[in-house]
Amino acid sequence: MKKLIALTAAALLAAPAAFAGSAAAPMAEPPVVAPAPMAPSIDWTGPYLGVTAGVARTTWNGGRSTDGAAALHAGYNYDLGDWVAGGELSIAPGFNQEIANREVRWGAAARLRAGPKFGPAGNTWGFGSLGLTHVEHKPVGGGASRSSNGWLVGVGASHLLQNNVILTGEVNHGRFGGSTDVRSTGVTVGVSFRF
Repeated sequence: MKKLIALTAAALLAAPAAFAGSAAAPMAEPPVVAPAPMAPSIDWTGPYLGVTAGVARTTWNGGRSTDGAAALHAGYNYDLGDWVAGGELSIAPGFNQEIANREVRWGAAARLRAGPKFGPAGNTWGFGSLGLTHVEHKPVGGGASRSSNGWLVGVGASHLLQNNVILTGEVNHGRFGGSTDVRSTGVTVGVSFRF
């Protein structure tokens, strides 16, 4: 009996050592996978200058006209991460356009734009715009000049090329108050240079 107890005790003491070297394969650690590199996000922050051209359909005291126009613009954008916001000023010579017996001498606008960035690198920006506008005009054939003030809204998109050239397309609508009822809806395209 003493022999059996001694053998049992020896077996119990030897069992952990036997199992420690068992043939069971150790658990493999999962492989380390490096995260996929992310495309660098384009930073839209900075000033820009450019030109805009387009066509607009304008109604002025019952008269109607569809004319082309061009303008110079300058602005500043601020990159907010996934969004961009900015302000822009533009001035356009009237090129003696005639709308309902009025001759447009020149116009100007100031507006704010904001919207999200798109694309893998954020190089496309969709925006909405809201602003104020001013137009100087006079009767066709001569007479005193008058001015009209109004507001404008728009929606568009800009695409950044080579980090310093911006292509923009926009649809906008404006209305002017005062003694004349003026409404204008147009489509514009523009190119700007960042610096």
